Amino acid sequence: MDQVAHIVHPLAMDQDGFAELETWEDPTPRPSPFTLKELGDAWVAAAKRQLIRRPKTPPREELLRRSQEHDLKSLIIALNVYAKQNNMQPTDLGVIEVKARNLIIEGGKGYVHFNFLVKMQGDPSSLFFAEVHPDCREEEDVYLCTPLEANDSGNCYGCKDRAKELLHPTSGGYLGGHKDVVFPFIYGSDEESEDEA
Repeated sequence: MDQVAHIVHPLAMDQDGFAELETWEDPTPRPSPFTLKELGDAWVAAAKRQLIRRPKTPPREELLRRSQEHDLKSLIIALNVYAKQNNMQPTDLGVIEVKARNLIIEGGKGYVHFNFLVKMQGDPSSLFFAEVHPDCREEEDVYLCTPLEANDSGNCYGCKDRAKELLHPTSGGYLGGHKDVVFPFIYGSDEESEDEA
């Protein structure tokens, strides 16, 4: 009983668009109704339609403006936390200027360190330090906000190379920057890179 098995090949269609039966003896698919150029043109047209739907990336200036706006909102939240902790009115404090900023990634967590000038009611401006979550939106995202003293010089491994001018409280209190973390694919010495190979 030698019967020939018939299968339906996914590309085998007759001229009316119905699948044709093929035999194991002739598994060659039927010629495509499309040329390679037609398929290429269809792919390019589909890609262009997808790009039209994709939102345009804002210009660099707009991205910078958004980042600065987010930083300002984060610092206002941080000052509100400081005001609560010190029985002050939030309206007694105001951000004048961001002096330094640095993002630290340590142990899978992100921290942003700031130095910024604060106008305090009845006092000249004071330099503050704040540590917040990179996506600071509420008071729980503020880890520390404190004025800096003239002699403050806390150690921070996260800022030592990328933000040397950023001052930290000598008393500590900030969470990020206590580990000497080397960013991926950057080695501290030739020995480490050879050991990794």
